[in-house]
Amino acid sequence: MIYYIRSEFVKALTRKYTRYYLLGIVAVCLLANLAMSAFRSIIYGMNDGTFAYNLIMFAKGFFWVPYYSCIFIADIVFGDTYPDPRIRDKSTIGLSRTSIFIGKFITELMMLVIYAVIALVVFLVITPLFQVHDGTIDAAVILDFAYAVLITMPLFVAGVALGNMFLFSAKTKKQAYIAFAIGVILIPRVITFLATDHIRLLPCVWITKILITPQFQTLQFYATRDVPKIIISAIVYTVIACIIGCRNFNKREF
Repeated sequence: MIYYIRSEFVKALTRKYTRYYLLGIVAVCLLANLAMSAFRSIIYGMNDGTFAYNLIMFAKGFFWVPYYSCIFIADIVFGDTYPDPRIRDKSTIGLSRTSIFIGKFITELMMLVIYAVIALVVFLVITPLFQVHDGTIDAAVILDFAYAVLITMPLFVAGVALGNMFLFSAKTKKQAYIAFAIGVILIPRVITFLATDHIRLLPCVWITKILITPQFQTLQFYATRDVPKIIISAIVYTVIACIIGCRNFNKREF
């Protein structure tokens, strides 16, 4: 198993889509800073809400962006073996389909950690370069952002597990991405909208308490963060998604 995981990890690192994903991380960090700079220069000036620490604080509420991209991590790692689980090489000798699925999932989590660390470093390097003149970034701001990334990792793990689930619950990759977009992005967003104060549809209000997407909005402030809820909900989603994904992977006949 260790040899298999190492082999898959090396393959994932060298795939062109890994480079594309890393370029996407840099692009998002640049766009966030360009947007803040433009807002400050054109509209609002150096007023409250336009300082660098505000950008870092608000960025924590947008961690749903990498969460929504977790299916790409799953797709990158499964690579050429998708959607056929019968493809074999010397690293899979003696491994069952379940072992292969688990090995792939562990590899995905290793890639997830690498992407998260790179994103953290890139964002914290680019932001001071763009916002250096306001002098509001200090060690406390950086540590708080790093802590937010750390406590959000379980939700990203759940996102990867959901990506696997959808990849092996659909007949084609296109259908998997559409299903992921509907099940993980669209439906939770609609439910969250219907739960807002000006509509407040009670069933939707109750459902939002167990959804992942609304939890990203709680990361911006200490008072709203619920770390136990993040961990528990992430574990539940991850276990359920892994069970369904592994079962469907084992049932694949093409």
